[in-house]
Amino acid sequence: MGARGPVPQPDNVRALRGNPGGRTAPDRVKAPPKAPAAPTWLDTEAKAEWRRIVPELNRLGVLSRIDRAVLSTYCSAWSKFVQAERAIQADGLTVIGHRGAERKHPAWQQWREASGVVAQLSHALFTSPNARLRSIKPEGDGVDEGDGILD
Repeated sequence: MGARGPVPQPDNVRALRGNPGGRTAPDRVKAPPKAPAAPTWLDTEAKAEWRRIVPELNRLGVLSRIDRAVLSTYCSAWSKFVQAERAIQADGLTVIGHRGAERKHPAWQQWREASGVVAQLSHALFTSPNARLRSIKPEGDGVDEGDGILD
């Protein structure tokens, strides 16, 4: 089940608007921002996905070296998803079984499992729009592109 309630305000918006409720802002666990290196064992499709998302996530300041396992799992699941999708596109959703009857494509279960892992980890990695709306921007280099937006 997803997070309930309204989307939390980012710390910078809370600071600009004040704190009329008087509630203390939550302390957040922070890791030093730095993009991890890609594992050498990733296949071609997984490495391509790594090269696509890591620079963007690093630019947002949400990556740390400790995120390597989650990123690796996400990219590997993406690769498995693409492989299963290509197999289904090539053969169709159904195949002829060993007794001559139509049945689900064997890659369908792999597609479902991989897409579930990709969807779940996309929230953890802020690669889904909903996850970004619910996130709090980490403290960065002090450059705020939305500076003065609420004035």
